[in-house]
Amino acid sequence: MTKLSRNSQKVLALLEQVHELCSAQDIHNQMRTSDSKAPGLSTVYRSLESLVRAGLVQVVDLGDGERRYELIKPGEHHHHLICESCRSSVHLDECLIDDFEDSIRDTYGFKIKNHILEIFGTCKQCLRK
Repeated sequence: MTKLSRNSQKVLALLEQVHELCSAQDIHNQMRTSDSKAPGLSTVYRSLESLVRAGLVQVVDLGDGERRYELIKPGEHHHHLICESCRSSVHLDECLIDDFEDSIRDTYGFKIKNHILEIFGTCKQCLRK
């Protein structure tokens, strides 16, 4: 396991509490409200990148130019359905890519390290409007 800096540990602890997608700015703002010695925004970004490299946090792109982050269990990942109207997201608990990865490995001899799948569309609530 990678040794985490004190600031990375603080960011990780916050993500463990919120259980939702958060931007670096969201995390920074929440940390500032509860800790007068909260790290600066650039430190939050560095901490998040460290947590992503360690496999503890996953980056999610909702298509609006701002990266969101969420806690994941080491070695696991999940995918999202993202509504283009309201920007809500739904977690897909199953990986839809596993068989495709096997096919890529067998056909091309390519060892896949990781993948990201975000499916964009319109959620039920927005379709009803």
